[in-house]
Amino acid sequence: MEPLTAITMIAAKYGISGLIGALTGNQELGSLSAELVGALSASEDRLAEKLTGIESRLDEVLEQRYAAAIGAGQRTLLDAGATVDPRVRADELVRARDLFRDASASARSPLQIAVAERYLVLCAIALGRTETGLIAWRLLGRSALEALLATMPLVGPGVYERARERLAKSGRAGFRSRREERVDELADELLDAASEVSDLALGLLAEARDLGEALGAGRVPEPALDFLEPEEADSGDRLVTTGRLEIRPPGPGPTRFGPLSVSWDAVPSARPGVQDVTVTVHTEPALSVPLHLTLLAPGTPDPVDPAGWGTPDSHTLGAGAPGIRLTRPVATGGPAAACTLSVNGLLLFRST
Repeated sequence: MEPLTAITMIAAKYGISGLIGALTGNQELGSLSAELVGALSASEDRLAEKLTGIESRLDEVLEQRYAAAIGAGQRTLLDAGATVDPRVRADELVRARDLFRDASASARSPLQIAVAERYLVLCAIALGRTETGLIAWRLLGRSALEALLATMPLVGPGVYERARERLAKSGRAGFRSRREERVDELADELLDAASEVSDLALGLLAEARDLGEALGAGRVPEPALDFLEPEEADSGDRLVTTGRLEIRPPGPGPTRFGPLSVSWDAVPSARPGVQDVTVTVHTEPALSVPLHLTLLAPGTPDPVDPAGWGTPDSHTLGAGAPGIRLTRPVATGGPAAACTLSVNGLLLFRST
């Protein structure tokens, strides 16, 4: 079983009520609880191994305190799931919760925070602590999205600049004739790690939808996601554009993607032959990083690098800001819903 699928697998197979019963140790669902524990046990070791490998390749520091707390918390959580004594189970869950809190406090990257908060959500559901579970759930969604946004620029030409920086810091740049070859080697390692972070972040966001429903936050329809591969140079040696994620609404109403909510509207303008298309962006919770937003008219090329953020239709949603509304005129008679909201040139929210 791939990492970060145990929760979504149980939810898809048995429904949210089955997931809640398995996490809370419902004695009538003994076989299901055992299945969840087995699935978690099979996947969590791989998650810890993958996280360590990713962070080392991205030159992120995986604090010993964080790694120890995550590892001990995982084992304690699995032990709690395997026990039948309610009192012992509750004690083990409290111990696991405290370990994951320590891990979250010592985390050094958004991905590390997201993983720790994910476990805190599981502990809160198992302990029946809905309010604390919702706090962890919101932090899980925010951190997973921030991890995705921080890493996706490396799935593109930005990876070569990062590789050059790493090479310069290492003091092992070597002869000029060998330097660019070494840059390409490092870039390949970084690209693989960035792709794995993106997959993990998307997996965490998918789990967050199920966990949010288990906490009573309501069912969030899943948008249609399509990764647009980066383009390569004619020589095929290096990437010249950055990979982007296309997000299409699952139906009428806002499109929800982690903590982001995107709503569209179109109204007639005072000018003949023109309608005003409005997109409202809301974040809950607010992010700790700014978002660069561009509202693109139908047929407008998507911005593939940060240079596209400086257009008159670009705006910044500051860190900590709860939301923003953008409006632009579009010719009447055209498909207004074909407009696109670009977030950091990486996430492309379509309205159809």
